[in-house]
Amino acid sequence: MEQQGERPSTGGSESRPLWLKWGNREANELSRPGSVGLVAGNRADGLAVLDELGRVFGSPPVSLTEVVLSDAPIHRWEELTGRLADCPLLFDLETLCWDRGLGIDPLRFLRLHARKLGVVALWPGRITERIATFSVTGRRDHQRVVLAELSVLRPVTTRFPDEVPFQVERIP
Repeated sequence: MEQQGERPSTGGSESRPLWLKWGNREANELSRPGSVGLVAGNRADGLAVLDELGRVFGSPPVSLTEVVLSDAPIHRWEELTGRLADCPLLFDLETLCWDRGLGIDPLRFLRLHARKLGVVALWPGRITERIATFSVTGRRDHQRVVLAELSVLRPVTTRFPDEVPFQVERIP
């Protein structure tokens, strides 16, 4: 198990992505305790970014929907953070928008979850400038969040395996 503040595990030289040579600083920053990253863009491209980061962190992306609806359903957000204790890569955040019973908005949940290890999650809606939205105004699941003190990862098309598959925008 990696100690806080150490470089992300690469799982051995064979699984180490070539892009990490150029993206190591970003990977280290994203894995730092307290760090929150949101992946913007369509689901397929976002999941590809999470998969690449999974190769670096040695941890596969985890679906919040699967965790919340598992054999022992979760009823409080504290239970959710407990089950996800070693999971830095998340997707299906819309579960938190639909299930108001957990009593926490997605961004607040990510900040709480990131206390022990950095967290990168695929945002289910749109991210424009400093605003993240999900759904539409008037719907029960609507979210509109002003972003601060996090990173936004935007997938980029690569031609070669040594090109970093995302760009990082830091939002102060």
